[in-house]
Amino acid sequence: MDKQRKDAVWKDFWAAQNASSAPAVVSTQWDAITRAQFDVWTDFLREVKGGAKVLDIATGAGKVLHMMRATRPDLELYGIDIAQDFPDPPHKTKLVGGVHMEEMPFDDGQFDVVVSQFGFEYGDTEAGAKEILRVLHAEGRMAFMVHRGDGPIVAHNRKRIEQISWLRDENSLFSRIVEMIPVDSSISQEAYDFAKDLAARGERKFGLGSVAWEIPEAVRRTLILGAKGSREKLIETLDLIEEQAESEVDRIRSLLVASAAADEREKLLEGFTKQGREALHCTPVSLSKGEVFADLIVL
Repeated sequence: MDKQRKDAVWKDFWAAQNASSAPAVVSTQWDAITRAQFDVWTDFLREVKGGAKVLDIATGAGKVLHMMRATRPDLELYGIDIAQDFPDPPHKTKLVGGVHMEEMPFDDGQFDVVVSQFGFEYGDTEAGAKEILRVLHAEGRMAFMVHRGDGPIVAHNRKRIEQISWLRDENSLFSRIVEMIPVDSSISQEAYDFAKDLAARGERKFGLGSVAWEIPEAVRRTLILGAKGSREKLIETLDLIEEQAESEVDRIRSLLVASAAADEREKLLEGFTKQGREALHCTPVSLSKGEVFADLIVL
């Protein structure tokens, strides 16, 4: 996937997250994962001096900044992201959209701390490291929470891409539904039954609430509502559902590439080691059952 497409799917993802009340996280284990992240960041902040200027790279919905503001109200917080739209930031926090970590609009040595949570490994890590070191004070600290390829977040998303492929490739959901829609856009019993049956099969195979159930169920409901409008409008709505599914596949592929990059730890940090900055320590981030889903690398 090229850089332009990757940027687009993540911008769409955060826009959708910001428009809903759902947690902005790529896993269903929101509460447990957030708790573990909060604990690790709180421990890290004990090493950060009072009033420090902190930059969060790829801030997304500002999750890390909210955690930091809750425990350290004295910090001066900034966040950047490739997305343009953000939810309400924490109090006295400056967010800058449309910015990549490889080229940031900040002065040399402006920050005391640079952090990232599931962001650094998505970019050009060598160029990003050079730019981070430019905006970081000479004695500044860095901390990057990165994916683990063997963790539950990656496993959860692998299942999602498997389910979407099952719908799209094995069962040809969208193309078959469109073929079944009558010219007058009235409810096609054949299309309705196909979507209903596929949702039931998805539930049996992958579970209720799985994407294999969710997408055909959305199609079934769209067919009911679509009978009130034109065929063109109905197909337009179905195309939108298909486009969202394709975007999800691309987003997950981006996540899998990023997790693989994070697992190649020596290469991941090469841009820093070339500049004489070595990792000080690495803390596994795990759920209460001991499942490690990330590492916090402190430099």
